[in-house]
Amino acid sequence: MTSLRIRQLVAASLVLAVFIALCGAGLEQAFRSSALQAQRSKLEGMVFALLAAAESNQNGDLSIPAPRLPDPRLANPQSGLQAAIVDERGGLIWGSPSLADDWPLPAPMDVGVWDFEDKDGWFSLSFGLRWLNSNDAPRRYTLQVLEDDSGFLQQLRIFRRTLWSWLGGAALTLLLVQTLVLRWSLRPLRKLTHELQGVESGRQAQIDGLYPIELMPLTQALNSMIQVDRNQQTRYRNALGDLAHSLKTPLAILHGLMEQENVDAGLRERLREPVGSIQKITDYQLRKAATAGRRTLSAPLALHPLVDKIINALNKVYAGKGVKFGNGIPSDLQIRADEGDLYELFGNLLDNAAKWCRHQVRVVAAHQGNRVHLLVEDDGAGFPEDAEALLERGVRADNQTPGQGIGLAAAMEIVNAYEGTLTLGESPLGGARVSVIL
Repeated sequence: MTSLRIRQLVAASLVLAVFIALCGAGLEQAFRSSALQAQRSKLEGMVFALLAAAESNQNGDLSIPAPRLPDPRLANPQSGLQAAIVDERGGLIWGSPSLADDWPLPAPMDVGVWDFEDKDGWFSLSFGLRWLNSNDAPRRYTLQVLEDDSGFLQQLRIFRRTLWSWLGGAALTLLLVQTLVLRWSLRPLRKLTHELQGVESGRQAQIDGLYPIELMPLTQALNSMIQVDRNQQTRYRNALGDLAHSLKTPLAILHGLMEQENVDAGLRERLREPVGSIQKITDYQLRKAATAGRRTLSAPLALHPLVDKIINALNKVYAGKGVKFGNGIPSDLQIRADEGDLYELFGNLLDNAAKWCRHQVRVVAAHQGNRVHLLVEDDGAGFPEDAEALLERGVRADNQTPGQGIGLAAAMEIVNAYEGTLTLGESPLGGARVSVIL
């Protein structure tokens, strides 16, 4: 149900199913009522036909001679059609040859009253009448006609089968049309998704297509968000560049003053380390502030060539140590991240690994759903027991080795900006392992 198309299709299908069921039930009930009325009208016609053929017998009672029976079925037992006449006391006066012996006779009825019933597999119609015999003496009778409902039920079954076949076909047709209409209606959303993918991949700068008025506020808001994000990032980095440029001049002056001949040598040595620290810390803080962080609407970057560039640079830095770097990142693995952030992250991690390794540094990466798992390993001495403390800025594993103790802390801050995790552990190579999930 996370898909709008599926939700709309399921909801519309449920409404269609309920409508078809109610429509079918209503039509079936209407047909049944119409068929029952037709059955009653048919039996009424039979009653009038019997009355037309009736005459008084020698006893003065109402009777219908066999040759004058209006329907041949009345002369055949078990034909499904029966008729009987009872007097005002409920006694059988006349019965058709098809009348069953065990059939309960009707109760006497008032003159002119009709009684139609459907029970026990039979349709029964009774009619109360007054008959004048040859002596002009009126007598009251009740004429009953019975017909089994097998023909009616067969007709109802045929109708029901035809009805639901047509309704089922209509439902499937409507469902297909509904699916096509829904697909057509959601086409702007698919187009918008395609355009967003184009923005992410760098094929286009913003959403350019024309959309229905319901989606126009969304597309305009997305374009504004994309533009504001880019402008803000540009302004932020320009401001940081201006700040770096502004700090560069006074720091250069300090370096120049330190190198003057009239400066005391002891003072020069005492100033060299704090001024150098100011320079490095300033560079680090500027790089940290410029971290872009996770950005959804950014083009994906291939990790393998980026890491190759860093490795090539480190090969020159650690040429005397003879470090062997291994890049095990798949060539097709990509991540949506700022290129500067990735250079900073891998630069710090690989530089630390090369600094502390014996001879080997290895970096590998793999997809884990919508995340990327990165491993940087070396064959050095590994991390101390309180390794997590190294993730704090300024904490170093060895104070004898040059550095400011900010490499892992800088990497940790970049990882936090991408809502990821960074953990320290032991490598199968025998040294340290840094595990990063972005």
